[in-house]
Amino acid sequence: MVIHGFRHAPFRIEKLSMASAKFGNPTLSMSTKSIRGSHRRGYFAKVAVVGLAIAGAAGYFFVSTGKPKVVIDEEMFHQVEVGDFVHDVVEQGEVESARNVDVISQVRGTREANSFEILWVIEEGKIVQEGDVLVRLDSSALEEEAKLQELDLSGSLAGLAKAQNTLDAAQIAMTEYVDGLFVQERKEIEAEITYAKETLKRAQEYFHYSSRLAAKGYVTSLQLEGDEFAVEKAQTELDNAQLKLDVLTKQTKEKKIKELQSSIGVAQADLESAKERKGIEQKRLDFIKEQIENCTIRAPASGQVVYGNERGNREASEFIVEPGASVRERQTIIRLPDYSAMQVNVLINESRVSLVDVGMPATITLDAFDQLTLRGKVIKVNEYPEPISRFGPQVKRYAAIIEIEEPPKLIKPGLTANIAIHVESLQNVVQVPVQCVMPHGDHYYCMLREGEEIVPRQVNVGSNNTRFVVINSGLEAGDLVSLSPRRFMDVVEMPEVAGGRKPVRDLRGEGDSNESPGGTEGEERPGGPERRGPGGPGRGPQGRPSPGDRPQSPGEQDTATGETQLVDKVSKQTGGDESDESTGGRSRFTEDSVRVAEDQPTQPVGGAQ
Repeated sequence: MVIHGFRHAPFRIEKLSMASAKFGNPTLSMSTKSIRGSHRRGYFAKVAVVGLAIAGAAGYFFVSTGKPKVVIDEEMFHQVEVGDFVHDVVEQGEVESARNVDVISQVRGTREANSFEILWVIEEGKIVQEGDVLVRLDSSALEEEAKLQELDLSGSLAGLAKAQNTLDAAQIAMTEYVDGLFVQERKEIEAEITYAKETLKRAQEYFHYSSRLAAKGYVTSLQLEGDEFAVEKAQTELDNAQLKLDVLTKQTKEKKIKELQSSIGVAQADLESAKERKGIEQKRLDFIKEQIENCTIRAPASGQVVYGNERGNREASEFIVEPGASVRERQTIIRLPDYSAMQVNVLINESRVSLVDVGMPATITLDAFDQLTLRGKVIKVNEYPEPISRFGPQVKRYAAIIEIEEPPKLIKPGLTANIAIHVESLQNVVQVPVQCVMPHGDHYYCMLREGEEIVPRQVNVGSNNTRFVVINSGLEAGDLVSLSPRRFMDVVEMPEVAGGRKPVRDLRGEGDSNESPGGTEGEERPGGPERRGPGGPGRGPQGRPSPGDRPQSPGEQDTATGETQLVDKVSKQTGGDESDESTGGRSRFTEDSVRVAEDQPTQPVGGAQ
């Protein structure tokens, strides 16, 4: 008779009679005697006896102390092997030339247009010579703006001519006044002075003559007073003419000159402004005409045409070279690569970027050439992540450059490359799948099969990757270890965990991320110094598996899904009876662990060997 304690772990027990005798079940013995002593008892009594026998056997199995003897299907075990351990960081990238002659758009944005559409582009892969036309951009908006600019330039020319005429007129007015009007007015005043002097002289002589006649009685006093008044009048006119001359020479002339100089200065300023405006308008017209010429892009050197397509994480950063595509200023449209220097641009997940250092070797394979394997090395790793789209996966990636050593001529830019950066390599070491190792207290354990018994075995773990972990001690080649060790936590005797001690970190990223695997707190984690990203090796933020990682077996499911916590919870509470409703009853173990591990896709390049 076989009783299934776990779905894939049938337990073998002895015959019912032997189990009952060893267990010492009196009810079973009395029931047997009753059956032999009387054949008149009904069918239900027989059923009761059989039920009691089964209950007794089951009770003996679960109550009995000591290590139970179990026989489990071979497919639930992994045979420990000795082999080469390789820890690679595997990502995909794109082949590009390390030295490119970039053909960029020199067309700058204007008031009417900030980008320009491609009207025609040369065929990709074509061999071109220096001066050949590569791209024609739409220049219609620039041509319209050039016409408007010509009108603005005409207005500036008219304003310049007017300002020049105004300045010439102001200068002529200055010359006219200084050499003409002022001299003329001065001479007129001088003539008035001369006339006034002559009039005064005559008036004085006549008054003197009248005074002598008045003394003799020939002229009346009234006539004498009239002659005296004529003298005073002539003197006043002479004084006014002299004063007018002084005002003209000392005040009026200076004031008029200042006014004319001001007019000249204003006219000169207007002229300079008109000249500047005309120069600006002319430069702008020349600039627009230059941009129209730049819309026809020519090859700066000979080479093979490669489109400068950009497929970024953000919609605004994506650019595909084709007719109708918008080109902004300084954007690379075409590259003329140097095939003697090739490299791979790759984005590394943030959970693995701390493992990669400059100078690490790498193996490169191309999707286009299955049989081609290239060697390379890391020459650059960016310190800051690439921009991500708010609508896409919130996974940060860091750009890295892998130099291809001795690139063959058949590879071209744009090919998809699989990169395996060799982080660590060990030869002839004992290793097991990571799901075979579980943390318990301050140490790690494997469930080892010894004959028909399952015994916990403490192991000292070393380096690990997403698939295998190196066992420094505790296991030997040929040992059989369970692929689901947590299932036996309640059917084997485990060492007690000291109180107050934090458990070591689960190799699958399910434990305390602050603890070091393989020892107590503060010990170094497997694989060398602290180099893993958040969530453990091969995992992204919050413990989520990083994109590009291979899928894990049911026991290796990500902690973000809650699968592993549910398994632990069920195992601890029910002793292996997966009846918790959150796990869907016993459906948690319906999938075979070994078969899941075998069905996992292998890494494209490298990986654990």
